[in-house]
Formats: sequence, structure tokens, C-alpha cells
Amino acid sequence: MNLSPQSLLRATRDTLVNPAGAARFVMGLGLDVGQGLMAVGLTAVCATLVTAVMQVFMGPIEDPAMQEMFNRPFILAISQFGLMALGALLMWRVGRMFGGKGSFAQSLALVAWLEVVLILLQLAELVVLLLLPILALPIGLASVFAFFYLLTHFTAALNGFASLTKTFFAILGTAIAVLVLATLVLMFIVPVPNV
Repeated sequence: MNLSPQSLLRATRDTLVNPAGAARFVMGLGLDVGQGLMAVGLTAVCATLVTAVMQVFMGPIEDPAMQEMFNRPFILAISQFGLMALGALLMWRVGRMFGGKGSFAQSLALVAWLEVVLILLQLAELVVLLLLPILALPIGLASVFAFFYLLTHFTAALNGFASLTKTFFAILGTAIAVLVLATLVLMFIVPVPNV
């Protein structure tokens, strides 16, 4: 696979134009689980580097807790790896519950490629924001749309689902369920200060 900047940009463009075809190509690479985890780990490191570059140009963010995590790149990379691996697991297991046909290895490969595309979009976003800061809000909204657009197509391709609408709402429902569960777990783990 050619990993030159030109081929990556071309592959990103092709992914945005035809995400289902891109998903089939990525799954067709035949990565095993170990290779998929390595790909996810590599993209987590790259995403951390891009975040550090954006911090240099854009300055610190307002949320102190998030900024503290950004100040610790190793923790940030591990967190991103964990979230991506969890996302791949959910994409595969929840899909299986609804009759999906994909494998965990394919899911890992798709999540890794999704992250590569998002990283390249993030770099493009940085260039645009440096030239035209007024475009910050529309660019941010476009990035969120691109994430859900690609995730929906990739999940449908992985599991052989025909309906993108049902796939999208299944993703949304899974995300809400995970957030509620995580909140409940944190309530029992993190001590509540006395008032």
C-alpha cells in the first residue's frame, strides 16, 4: 500500500466520495487482530502529534481538565488508543447482535483508517483556520458531520447492513448507552465531596 502524501490525500478524497467502497477496500487488506491493533496504536500516536501541533498554533483550550490531558501526550495517546479499540469492539459486537457479519480485525482496520482520514481533515482544518479564522465554526461542524458520515458507512459495510438510517440510530443509541453506563460507573468510583 502506497503511503505517500499524494496517495493518502487521494485515498481520503475517495473515502469521502465513496465510503462504502473505501470500507470494502480496507477490509479486503486482510489484517489480523494484531495488525489491526498496531494500526490503531499508530493512528493514536499520529492523532496525538497532530493535537500537539494544533495546540502550538491555536493555543490552550478553555476546559482545564481537557487541557491537563493534552499536556500529557503519553496519557492522551493511551486514552485515544483505548477509545478507538473500544469503538472497534462496539462496532463489531453490537453489529453482531443485529445480525452483522464482520470480524473484529476488520473493525479495527476500519477504525484505524477512519482515524487517518480524520487526522488529514484536522490538518486541512488547521490550514484553513490559520488563513480564515472566521470559518472555525463551519469547519468544526463539517468535521463532526464527516465523522458520523464515515462511521455510519463503515459500520454498515462491516456488518452488511442495507439501511444507513438504522445504522446511524444504532450508533447513536449505543453511544448514549455507553455514556450513561460510564457515568454510573464513575459515580461509584469517584468520591463525591462533602457539602
